[in-house]
Formats: sequence, structure tokens, C-alpha cells
Amino acid sequence: MRLPTPATAPRMPASVRLPGRSPRPGYPGFVVEEKSADQGGAARGSVRGPGRLRARASALVLVLAVAGCAQSPSDPAADKDAAHSASPSVVSAPTSLTGAGEFKRRTTAAIVYNRKLVPKGAQASLTAESTGGKTVTSLVVEGLLPDHRYGAHLHVAPCGARPADAGAHFQHVAGRADASSEVWLDLKTDNSGAGRATAHHDWPLAGALPRSLVLHASATAPSAPPAPRIACLTLS
Repeated sequence: MRLPTPATAPRMPASVRLPGRSPRPGYPGFVVEEKSADQGGAARGSVRGPGRLRARASALVLVLAVAGCAQSPSDPAADKDAAHSASPSVVSAPTSLTGAGEFKRRTTAAIVYNRKLVPKGAQASLTAESTGGKTVTSLVVEGLLPDHRYGAHLHVAPCGARPADAGAHFQHVAGRADASSEVWLDLKTDNSGAGRATAHHDWPLAGALPRSLVLHASATAPSAPPAPRIACLTLS
């Protein structure tokens, strides 16, 4: 009497492979981990422990299930959701602002309002770069008073003959007066009167842009009004 032919185990479709691995010849249930030469020399296989093999087996079951469902009818609602989630997010166009010059009395490009705190020959340079939804603003000054703390912020209007012409602080979120919404660039000069500051923000420059940098007589005190405006640099 002939014994019944044992059932054959399902075989993985030829078109389905685990990424980065190939079946070990003669052992369909095992896989060989492949390493390129630039990852540690010649390629070589490694044997998994029981836990790793169970994980691989689960992955194989999942792959086979996906392969078996590949011919099932499409779900219009699911397709619509997938298409919606894959749509690219809106990203603001790159934006840059610059301003530079020596602070003088009769020019609004870089104007001085207080010669005691901004000596003759003092100058400043600012760059603001906004890309990928983030903004980096950098300020460099030279020729100011040595070892002095200055406040500095971006403002909404260009510099003018009067300190108030630059308008209010630029705010990314209207009404929020803190360093996360405004651009604060306070700095302390060295013994030569030079200094620098950089501010990083996780938001882009878009819409109404800041138009000036205002230098204040002393550092920013969040709980108090800003110190007097002593110089202004127009941005474009």
C-alpha cells in the first residue's frame, strides 16, 4: 500500500524577496545576510539565533500575505487616502535679507541716534537666510563700545531719521513678544568693540518681512520695555 504523498510547504513567489537578502541554496527557510565589501570586507553569511529566526519567519509570512493579496480588488477609499497622504507638503520659497554699513548721522541705510554708545566708525552687517521652513539670522558688529551689552531686534519698518520710524518688533506670531516669535540678537562686545550673535527659528520668513535691525542701549529684559534705540540698519 502506498503512503499518501505529504503536503508540500508553500513556496515563496519568485518575484518576492526579502530586501537585502537572498535564499540560501538548498534551504528555502533560511536566508543569507549579504554585506558589501565597503561595509567590512568580502561578503559573508551569518546564522541567526532562534529569536532572529522567528522574526524572519514573521517577516516571511507577512511578505507571503502581501503577495497573496496583490491580486485582490482595489479599495477606492484606501487608494484615495494613500494618494492624499503621499501629496507633498507646501514649503515656503527660500528668502534672504541683508543689510550692512557704517553708522552715520544722515543716512537711513545705517543711521546712528546716539554717538556715545555708537562711536564714529562703528558698523554692522546682518544676514537672514530662510529655507526649508527654518530661519537663521546672524549679526556682526565692529567699533562699538568695548565690553558692553547691547540689545538688538528685527523691526517691521525701514530705518528713518527718528528712532521710532522702524516701527515695532517683527513678530512671527502676532502678539507674542518673546524670543521664539521675535528675532533677538543681543550681544556683548569684546575689548575691541566687536561682537556677533545668531538666532535660529523653526519657521520661515514669509509674507510681511522684517525691514530693519535696531540696536538698543542695553540688553533685552523680557519683563521690561526695550532700552532706547541707538542705531538702525535697513534690510533688503
